[in-house]
Amino acid sequence: MASQLSWLDHDAAAAQRSLQLLSLFNEPDARDELGIGGIRDSIADQLFPGTSTIQTRLRYVFFVPWLMEQLEARSIRASGFREAARKAEVGLLRALLDNTPPNEPGVIGREAGEALKRLPSSVYWAALGSWGLRRAHVSQQRYYALADRREAQRTTRRIRDDDDAHDGDHSGLTWDRKLVQLRPEGFPANADLILTHGEAALLLDRWTRHHGRSLLTWIAQDLAKGGALPDIDQIWLHPRKSRFPEDIRLLIDDAQRLHVLIRGAALLYNLELARLSQSETIASERGEELSRWAKDELPICRDWDLAAFWRRVLDKGHTITPATQWFVRDWLALALRDQQGIGASAECRQLIRDREVSLKRKGNRSRFENRAARNQWSGKAGLMPLSYRWPVARDFLNEWQAGWSKSR
Repeated sequence: MASQLSWLDHDAAAAQRSLQLLSLFNEPDARDELGIGGIRDSIADQLFPGTSTIQTRLRYVFFVPWLMEQLEARSIRASGFREAARKAEVGLLRALLDNTPPNEPGVIGREAGEALKRLPSSVYWAALGSWGLRRAHVSQQRYYALADRREAQRTTRRIRDDDDAHDGDHSGLTWDRKLVQLRPEGFPANADLILTHGEAALLLDRWTRHHGRSLLTWIAQDLAKGGALPDIDQIWLHPRKSRFPEDIRLLIDDAQRLHVLIRGAALLYNLELARLSQSETIASERGEELSRWAKDELPICRDWDLAAFWRRVLDKGHTITPATQWFVRDWLALALRDQQGIGASAECRQLIRDREVSLKRKGNRSRFENRAARNQWSGKAGLMPLSYRWPVARDFLNEWQAGWSKSR
C-alpha cells in the first residue's frame, strides 16, 4: 500500500514546517541528518520572520488575500469554499503563465499546471499572519470552515475608524484593509509578479509594525534610504553587519558558529558512512575536508558562549530538545579537544553515530543500521550550508527594492 500523509487542523506555522519538511525528501543532501533543524529555524525566524524555503516570489502575499477576499465577497458557503479557493488559485496560475515570460522564475505550478498540489495559499499562509496581512488568527483549514460565520458577520459588522490589528473572526474582516484596497482592477486576469510601490510601502509598514527588530526590516529600511543589497551567499558576510542592532549581530555570530560546527559533524558523519560502506574515494575526500575544517574553520567556535546562545534561541516557537542541546555541547567540546585528530577520535565518531541512530530509531531508518537506507546515501548527506533562509530573504528584498524604487 502506498504511503499517505494526513493533514490535521493545526496552526499555520506548523503547517508550513510540515511543507518544508516534505520538500526535503527531494533534496537528500539538505536533510537534517543530525537534528538541529529547530535551532536553525529559531535563528531564521528571528532574522527573517515569515519567510520559508518553499516560497518563491514576494507578490504572492498579495495574490492570496486578493483571491480569498473575492471569494468572501461572492458569499461562497463553507461547504464549497475549499474547492472554490483551489479553482481561484488555478485561475491565477493560468493568468501568470499568460502574463509572464516562459523563463520567469517563481511561478508556482508552472510545471505541474492544474495538477498542482502545493497551492500558493498553503505556502504563504503563515507569512500572511506573521506580517499582519491576515487578521484572522486561524489555520487555513479553519478559515475555510468559518466561511458561513464570516458571511453573517460581514452583514452586521460595525465600521472601524482605526486600523488596529485584531482578530478577524470578531468582525468578519479577514484581510488587511489597505492590502485589499491595493488590488488592481481586472485581477487576477492581469496578474504579474512585479511589485508596485504601493505594495512595497505597505510591506515596509507592516514589517516595521510587526517585526521592527528583525533583520528583514532593518535591511528594508536601509534599502529605502538608498542602501544597496550585497550579492552574498551568507548573511554574516554582509558589509554593513557592524551597523546591525546588537542583538541581531550576536545572533548572526551564533548562526555562523553553528553553521561551522554542524558542517564538521556532517563531514564526520559522511566519513563514518564511507568507512562502513568501504567507499575509499569518498572516505579520502571527506577525511581531507574534515582535516581542513578542523584547522581553518573550527577555531571560530573556540570562545562560543553556549549559555548565552541558548538564551537567544530557546522558547522561540521551535522544539529544541535537551538531547539536541547536549549533542551541540558535547560535539563542540570533543571537536575542540581532538581538533588535530577528529577523524580518528573514538569519542567523536561514537557521538555522531549515536546521534543519528537515536534520531532515526523509529522505523529503523539509520544509515548505520539499515543497509537499504545506506544504499541511498549520496556521500554528501547534510553538507548543504546552513543559510537561515537568507537566499529567500535576499530575493524578497531585491523584489521589494525594485517595487519601492518605482515612482509613486
